[in-house]
Amino acid sequence: MSGEAAYVLRRGDETAGAVLVKHLRTDRTAVVYARRYDIDGEIVWERATGEAPVSDSEADAYIDRRVKSDGDLWAVEVESRADAPPLTDL
Repeated sequence: MSGEAAYVLRRGDETAGAVLVKHLRTDRTAVVYARRYDIDGEIVWERATGEAPVSDSEADAYIDRRVKSDGDLWAVEVESRADAPPLTDL
């Protein structure tokens, strides 16, 4: 799909740390998704910033707060016209 781009916002530890994906939408709102594992060890993506999109600055502030508590955290930003980035289970 045209108009998509992805950027590494923060490099974490190569073998540990949480993974956040910030989906920046065309209306300049965002949703931050957090990776977790279910009971079977499968990756599940959860909306970390809630059900409704938040402002771009609110999404960045959420990521900044998480980095303060997890120095190993990875953060990626995806700019996309789609409703959600191409992640598993969304």
